[in-house]
Amino acid sequence: MFDRRALVAGVLALLVAMSQAVSGLAQGQGGAAPQAPAAGRGAGAPQGRGAGAPPGRGGGRGDGGPFTPAPGAKDLKSVLFNWTWHMGMLRSGSESELVKTLDYHAAGGTMQVNGQPCTLTKYRIQANYQVPGWRTQIECTFKNKQTYKNVETLSGDYAWDEDIPGAELVPGKGKATPNPASLEERRIRLWASPHGAVKAAIAGAAGLSTIESFGENPAVLLDAQAKAGAKPTTTLEWQGDKAVITFPIPGMPGATATATLTNDLPESVVVTHGSNKTEFIYGKWADWNNPLFKIEALYAGTMVERKNGTVMRSVNAKVTEVGQIYVVMPVPASVQKAGGK
Repeated sequence: MFDRRALVAGVLALLVAMSQAVSGLAQGQGGAAPQAPAAGRGAGAPQGRGAGAPPGRGGGRGDGGPFTPAPGAKDLKSVLFNWTWHMGMLRSGSESELVKTLDYHAAGGTMQVNGQPCTLTKYRIQANYQVPGWRTQIECTFKNKQTYKNVETLSGDYAWDEDIPGAELVPGKGKATPNPASLEERRIRLWASPHGAVKAAIAGAAGLSTIESFGENPAVLLDAQAKAGAKPTTTLEWQGDKAVITFPIPGMPGATATATLTNDLPESVVVTHGSNKTEFIYGKWADWNNPLFKIEALYAGTMVERKNGTVMRSVNAKVTEVGQIYVVMPVPASVQKAGGK
């Protein structure tokens, strides 16, 4: 990956030089320098990795940003910072963690439905990490050519199935069926996902029981929490050149996740809760965003989910959108009436 900060620094230096030249010319003419029109995608749009220095490369802005891990640093703060940085989650000049939604489309794969393999023809994930919410739209075909469709939805403490996305939110449109038994597995998918895992790990490292770290630079947050006397629940150990990070799953007392990182990216996240073990294997990391909107936000190209040793899902990425798109999972009245958890 190229040094974005060096590029940003060069562009800024050029703009400053041009501004000074224009200002000097304007002053010589006895007038004010013209104001440049606003440009870019707007303050709320993704901006890649931000203006701070990439891990181990030094600062490109002069001040190096709020935090720059030393080359080869192996402390927890540096590992978590590098993890989010490589996934393009640190944005703006202060390098705050600003990814709050995901829209993921699979190119294909397989999953288990009632113990039977089903070949995916559609698999779309939408996530909101603040509510939090997780919606998976599934269409697949069994070997006997019969089809299966479902929309698995999670929002806060509610889990339900839909025949169409947003069922029952418009009266008479679709059917929502409460499915509280699936709450645990869907919550695990959320917080063991590539984005969710690092968010949960940062929250634990900051001594937070819920995801309250959105909008914060992870290094600054950890320093502030340490000064405040917070007790971290995220731990780090090294197995050779692999970082192994253990952290609690938010909202699930007793559930623990262990992420194994190679080159600052997770190759696996394993969640244990009681007698159940759910493994997520991630590979082929790349920028899967639309070709017209590449922002170096890396995401797993392959995702395999195993529960107690059995492969439950295996999907391949087609395209992702990690900008701040509008993703919500309102709970239908019928599901609320049935009760959460």
